[in-house]
Amino acid sequence: MEDLEGKKILVIQTHGVDTPTRTYSPIFYAMAAAAMEMDVMVWFTMNGTNQLKKGEAEKVQLDPTSDVTLKTLLDQALDAGVKLRVCQQSMDLWNMTKDDLIDGVEILGATSIIDLALNADHVMYF
Repeated sequence: MEDLEGKKILVIQTHGVDTPTRTYSPIFYAMAAAAMEMDVMVWFTMNGTNQLKKGEAEKVQLDPTSDVTLKTLLDQALDAGVKLRVCQQSMDLWNMTKDDLIDGVEILGATSIIDLALNADHVMYF
């Protein structure tokens, strides 16, 4: 098996809280890659941006019998070393400011995604 340690994985998340079934998988995959000692970043853009707004991810719960919310997964991802980044221009579309974001998220300009994609070993798009 190929040594995956240090490989760069970029996960692009375009789905937000209005489509909850499409929010969990990218975070799970990012955490799995981090557990495999890869360098992982999730880039939130378009509707994906709204799940980073304080108070929104707590509302997304796929399994009503569980206490696990999307916010739980985002926190676990950060704890696992997954970098969470959001597109500045997408924040503008949602009328969000830095103060609206959950802790641990860095804002990058739209052109950053080009460099990130070109420098990643693999890109996953959701």
